[in-house]
Amino acid sequence: MMSTALDDQPGVDSGSGGPRGRRWIWVVAALVVLALAAAAALLIVRPWAGNSPEDVENDPSLAGEDKARSAVTTRTGVFVGTEPQTAQAYQQWLGAKLDYIVDFSPRDSWQDIADPAQMLQAWQGTGLRPVYSVAMLPEADDSATIEQGATGAYDQYFTQLAQNLVAADQANAILRLGWEFNLDSSRWQSDDPEAWVTYWRRIVAAMDAVPGAQFEYDWNPNNGDNPYDAVEYWPGDDIVDYVGVDAYDVGYQRNTYPYPDDCDDACRLERQTNAWNKGIYGGSRGLHFWSRFAAHHGKPMSLPEWGLWVRDDGHGGGWNTYYLEQMAAFVKDPANGVAYQAYFEFDGDDGPHRLTNDNFPGVGDEYRRLFVRS
Repeated sequence: MMSTALDDQPGVDSGSGGPRGRRWIWVVAALVVLALAAAAALLIVRPWAGNSPEDVENDPSLAGEDKARSAVTTRTGVFVGTEPQTAQAYQQWLGAKLDYIVDFSPRDSWQDIADPAQMLQAWQGTGLRPVYSVAMLPEADDSATIEQGATGAYDQYFTQLAQNLVAADQANAILRLGWEFNLDSSRWQSDDPEAWVTYWRRIVAAMDAVPGAQFEYDWNPNNGDNPYDAVEYWPGDDIVDYVGVDAYDVGYQRNTYPYPDDCDDACRLERQTNAWNKGIYGGSRGLHFWSRFAAHHGKPMSLPEWGLWVRDDGHGGGWNTYYLEQMAAFVKDPANGVAYQAYFEFDGDDGPHRLTNDNFPGVGDEYRRLFVRS
C-alpha cells in the first residue's frame, strides 16, 4: 500500500536510490525467490533432473577402479507361479529351452521360510535351475526384526532352509535374499543399513555352512529412485554373486505415464521413450547406474523380474514394444554383463504382465523375435 501511495505522488525520484527504486529491488528479489521455488518443485516432480549418464559416472558409489568381471552368457528364465506345467507350456510357446525358473516361497511364518516343501517338490527334477526369492523375515510375525537377525537369532531357520534345498537336489539354487529391500513396502527394509548388512551376511554364512551347499546369492534391489538408497546396503564383494535389478515398465516422471486421454501413437512413443530415458534406464538409480555399479564391483548383472505392466494408477506403459526393444538391447550388450533375465509371466492383483494371452496383442511375437536365441 505504501509503495502505491508513493508512486502516485508527483516529484518522487524514480532512480535506484528512491522509494520506487527500492520497490523494484524487492520485486526482483521476489521473482528470484519464486524462480528458485519453481526449480525446487521441478526437482521434486522430476527426480531424474540432473541425472544424466555423465552424472552417473561421477556418483560417489562408483569411485575408484572397476574390478575385473568374467565374461557371461545370458540365460533365459521366467516366473509363472509354482506351476511346472505352465512353465512347460511357456517353453513350448517360446520355442526355446528355458534355463532358469524364478519362484517365491510362502513367507508368513518361519516354518514357511525354512521349509518351502511344495515349491521345492514342484521344481525338483525339472532340469530348470531355480532362482528362489528368500524372505529375510516372516510377513505375519511383526516381532521378528532385522536387528535381532543381525545377532544370529534366526540363523537356525536358514540352516534348515539350506538343508532342505540340498535334500531336494537344489544345492545350486540362486537365492534372491531379501529381494526389493529398498522399497518402503518391504517387510525386511531397515533404517539401519549396518544391521541389515550384518544380517544378510549371517544368513549367507549359515546357509553356506551346510554340507553340499553350492548356492549363489543375488543382491536384488528394485530399479529407479526409491525411499531407501540400495547402495548403502551393499553386503560386500566377497559374498554377492549377482547384482540383480527388478525393472518393470513404469514411469512417474513428468511426461511419462499415465498417457493423456487423447494420446496418439506418436504421443505414446514419446512418453515411453521418456520413461526409459528418465527412469528405467536413466536417472540416478536406473539400469545404466546398476550396470556401472555391477561392473565396479566385478559382478554380473541379472534381471530377475521385468515386464510390461498395466497398472490401476496408470503409471505402467501397457502395450509397449519400445520397452521390449530397449530391454533386449540392454541384455545383449556385453558391457552390461547380464547373466540371466526372467520375464514376469504372471497376472496378479497388481495388474497384468503376461505375454501369452490377450493382454498385449502381438507383443509376444515381438518378445520371441528379440529374445529367443538362434
